[in-house]
Amino acid sequence: MKIPGILGGLGPKITAKIYLALAIQDSQEYPGILISNVSFPKKFENKIIEKSQSCDTMIPYLSKSIEQLKRAGADFIVIPCNTLHLLLPKLRKSFSIEFIDLIEETSKEITKKCYKKIGILSTTKTRNEKLYDSINKGIEIIYPSEEEQRKISEIIIKIIRNQQKTEDKDYINEVVKKLINRGAGKVVLACTDLAEVIKINSNVLDTTEILINSIKEKMKS
Repeated sequence: MKIPGILGGLGPKITAKIYLALAIQDSQEYPGILISNVSFPKKFENKIIEKSQSCDTMIPYLSKSIEQLKRAGADFIVIPCNTLHLLLPKLRKSFSIEFIDLIEETSKEITKKCYKKIGILSTTKTRNEKLYDSINKGIEIIYPSEEEQRKISEIIIKIIRNQQKTEDKDYINEVVKKLINRGAGKVVLACTDLAEVIKINSNVLDTTEILINSIKEKMKS
């Protein structure tokens, strides 16, 4: 089996979830899994997620972990963060190793299900950069209101810091309901951390689960 190299800590709970899903999958052998926990200043999260500042400050930290994973024998790299996929073109130019493109894998799922309109729940940065708009041509994309977006980004920070509360889960579910009422066929959890507050909701597409399935397929190829 091919060995995935996971950029960990983006955020920590999602890294753990991905590891467990890969480690206990139904296969004839225990898989090799490499994780390099990206060490970076926590203040970057607020600047990127809430204030929509440039992701480029993360490049040196991601690059260090990618180098570690390459030296350790990873066959491909996984970035468990929608927002940081903004850096994927630059990282691909810098490193001769395959990357799984989470945005592309999610878009394949959207296309396969023939959705005409989708809602997007994401960081403010992902929304402002229109990561999903650019790849899903011909599909109408709707977003929460600006006030709802501000609150969602605050909740994402709380999830990363393990400070989320029950009312945060209720708030996200209510926003999902509003987007469905506006005509969305599904609402994409375009921030992997949001899966921590929405564990069961038939109206959402969880990008974490899509990523896990893509990694499993790549490991078998």
